[in-house]
Amino acid sequence: MTNHSNNHLAIAIGNTRIKAVIFGDDRQILEEYAYTHDQLPILETKLTERDFADIAIASVVPDLITIWHNLPQTQIIKTSDVPLRGLYDTMGCDRALAAYGAGEIYGYPVLVIDAGTAITLTGIDADKALLGGAIVAGLRSQFWSLYQNTAALPDVHIPETLPNRWGMDTPSSIQTGIAHIFLSGLQAYITDWRSQFPHGRVILTGGDGDRLKSWGLRVDAIDTLLVFWGIWHCCRKINTNSLK
Repeated sequence: MTNHSNNHLAIAIGNTRIKAVIFGDDRQILEEYAYTHDQLPILETKLTERDFADIAIASVVPDLITIWHNLPQTQIIKTSDVPLRGLYDTMGCDRALAAYGAGEIYGYPVLVIDAGTAITLTGIDADKALLGGAIVAGLRSQFWSLYQNTAALPDVHIPETLPNRWGMDTPSSIQTGIAHIFLSGLQAYITDWRSQFPHGRVILTGGDGDRLKSWGLRVDAIDTLLVFWGIWHCCRKINTNSLK
């Protein structure tokens, strides 16, 4: 057995993927892993003989249970554990943690745009309270839904670069319609945010974050690890409070 008892394992179970990072004591990320749900056994095999000082799991899929869920050193993080004010009961813990992680790393106020299976926007004000947010189907869902729910429209891939605004055939019209309307809608939210918080940061995360940034979405930073920064700071807060 390989002993890494000074290291910390954090697992984030999203709608389609399971991600894990191993932290050192100084918040340094030593290793990263990402798998689809059906590949969970691969992750478990890679890490099953590792020894961790503590383990934290944040999940939006309650029925997906890992070998780490019931260990004595495991902390299951829920939305109610995230130290932000005004979070509602049905908010996904991954969304809450990403917002908290962004605020702790980049400062408050902060707007987080998470471009994953769904695209979520979450605004946190300077007092660490939820300002509000929005949810819409993600890019892949937009293209897939159009293909699935129409009789004649083709299955079109997401363009790597922002297409010309006016398409000259059906596939290019689908690509430009979704891309430009999607981008304009997100940018409108950012513009409104900046009008309220001129010095607030806008942080982009999620699997399609790089694509949206390359299309011209105007954000301050892109950080794919926001959920894990949130887990780290949340666990430190929980452990500190438990000692009082």
